[in-house]
Amino acid sequence: MGTRSVTAALCVSLLFAGGAAFCYSRAESLQAEGRWLLARGSAQATDFAQKLDGTSVDAQLKSFKERRGVMERAHRWQRGMLLGIMASVLSALSAYVLFLLKRLDDQLLDATGELRRTQEASSLSAPTFAPSVQR
Repeated sequence: MGTRSVTAALCVSLLFAGGAAFCYSRAESLQAEGRWLLARGSAQATDFAQKLDGTSVDAQLKSFKERRGVMERAHRWQRGMLLGIMASVLSALSAYVLFLLKRLDDQLLDATGELRRTQEASSLSAPTFAPSVQR
């Protein structure tokens, strides 16, 4: 439980944070595509209102179906982003706990070293009295 474990936990945290950032960029691009499909569907709706043609209705329904598929994929990427953020925070927290445990272990080693030195010094400087044997 040394600095390697803390470093490994921090690397895992950074890896999850990078994954969350990638998921965010994918979700954002899919949402932009969804907004574009929504605008296209709205334009097809106004076209239908002007022409009252059934082909524009079919095109509008196809656009909305495509948008639904795109938005479902975007939501999956968003869930991945949230899981990445949570995993990153948890691994950063575990790195901090490992750091605190390492610090506590170092302090305990220092304290036991001082205790041994104090005991050795007191045993060397303390006079030993031999009991006198009386007959």
